[in-house]
Amino acid sequence: MKKFVLSLLAVVAIAVSTALRPAAAQAPTCNQVLTPGCLYFPAIQYAIGTEPPEVLRETAYKDIGGMLRTVKMAIRIPKDAPGPLPVVIWSHSGASGKRDPTGALVEWSRATARAGYLSISIAHQPRDDVSSRYALCAAAPLSMDTATCDVFKYLNWDRPNDIAAVINELERMNAAGEFRGRIDLARIAVGGHSAGAGGALAVAGALRNFTGTVLDMRDPRPVAFLAFSPQGPRSERFFDTDFNRPQHSWSNIERPVLIGTGDGDSTCDRLPEPGSCFGDSPYIRRISFERMHGGNKYHIYLKDADTFHTLFELHTAECSDPSKNVDQVKCDEIARWLMSTALAFLDAHVRGDALATQWLASDNLVAASAGVAQWLRR
Repeated sequence: MKKFVLSLLAVVAIAVSTALRPAAAQAPTCNQVLTPGCLYFPAIQYAIGTEPPEVLRETAYKDIGGMLRTVKMAIRIPKDAPGPLPVVIWSHSGASGKRDPTGALVEWSRATARAGYLSISIAHQPRDDVSSRYALCAAAPLSMDTATCDVFKYLNWDRPNDIAAVINELERMNAAGEFRGRIDLARIAVGGHSAGAGGALAVAGALRNFTGTVLDMRDPRPVAFLAFSPQGPRSERFFDTDFNRPQHSWSNIERPVLIGTGDGDSTCDRLPEPGSCFGDSPYIRRISFERMHGGNKYHIYLKDADTFHTLFELHTAECSDPSKNVDQVKCDEIARWLMSTALAFLDAHVRGDALATQWLASDNLVAASAGVAQWLRR
């Protein structure tokens, strides 16, 4: 009798706990059958391998200033996944760069590796040598004077070139050595967060105006792009239309793109004038989606001010930080929505998966999030 009472209490406790959770937390996962309100996740999850879980490599190229630039990368390999493997290249945030690729967008890289993608985290190296920066600025098509070069965020130029160098390296790796024939060069996606999102969109064809000349830095090889917390016009050399100037930064993007942001995704620093700030507000981050031509363009917008900037890097560990203090269960669930959406996008537009394509066309994300997530398609 005592065991029965304890079991009954356990069942009641679970039921009460479930009832107290938000509806989104109860959303089932889509595997083989698409049901209303379910989240999408691939049916098979792969291990990433033994410790350490990544293979470290580097490549090098000469920049437009004639300087040798090294790009370090961490490659995460889905263990026992059938090849050749599709690829996701991840570009991290931050204007100052990184030296160690193992910590660059590591959560996103692990998520896509477990979903069966050869996942590459790039460390966009800072230019510590002043002469390297000046040589870059002086070369065409930048051709900057010294004063402009002193405030130029050089990684905005380096990111798309670093990504192109990584794709070049993948082509070499697929031709010889341990990765020979294991990489599907026709199925490459590029993703990024914040400044990395700007780099990914530049590879997709987003235009930038560094010194008065509009530059197109696209690479034709990737087939799809993910941009979390992207910049808007008048930020990081992206621009909008103006009187008698119909061109804007996103007019040339034709390939599939997923944009992700939310109400708390602000890096807008306050200025002395009340109500004014400098930086990217959540609404400004939406503009890239609204400006792009229609056709396989998607936007997840989270209508919740707890969606802080680095949560779009899947940094759920920051939720307990005193500066954030966001409920951990809520934080983890938001990360699930982002991950589900990204994996559906990749499986649909990189792998051509029919169920993923069907999920993108549905409003399941809205139902699963109880309306917190806004899901737009063009």
